[in-house]
Amino acid sequence: MSIGNRIKKRRKEMKMSADKLAEKIGKNRATVYRYEKDEIENMPYDVLEPIAEALNVSPAYLMGWEEKEKTETVAAHLDYSDLTEEEQKEVENFIDYIRNRRK
Repeated sequence: MSIGNRIKKRRKEMKMSADKLAEKIGKNRATVYRYEKDEIENMPYDVLEPIAEALNVSPAYLMGWEEKEKTETVAAHLDYSDLTEEEQKEVENFIDYIRNRRK
C-alpha cells in the first residue's frame, strides 16, 4: 500500500473530509488529493509529519514501515472533526486521565 493510500484510508476511517485534513495541515483540498493519489513523490518529512499527526498515526505508519497505528485510543476512532483543535485535545486528555486512573 502506498503513502497516498494510507493517508486516504486513515482519513476515511476517521470520517474526516479532505477539506478538514487540508485545514489541519495548512494546505488546500487539491493538495490533499494529490498526496492521496501519490502525485507527489518523495514527500518531505515536514509535510508527512503534520499529516501523520492530524490522522493520529506515526510517520512510519504512513511510510509503511510499521503496521500499527500510533495509538489505539477511543479518541482516534471518534468523529469529532466539528470540534476545535483545543476541544479535541481536551477529549484525548480526558480519555488518558480515565485510563490512568484505572492503573
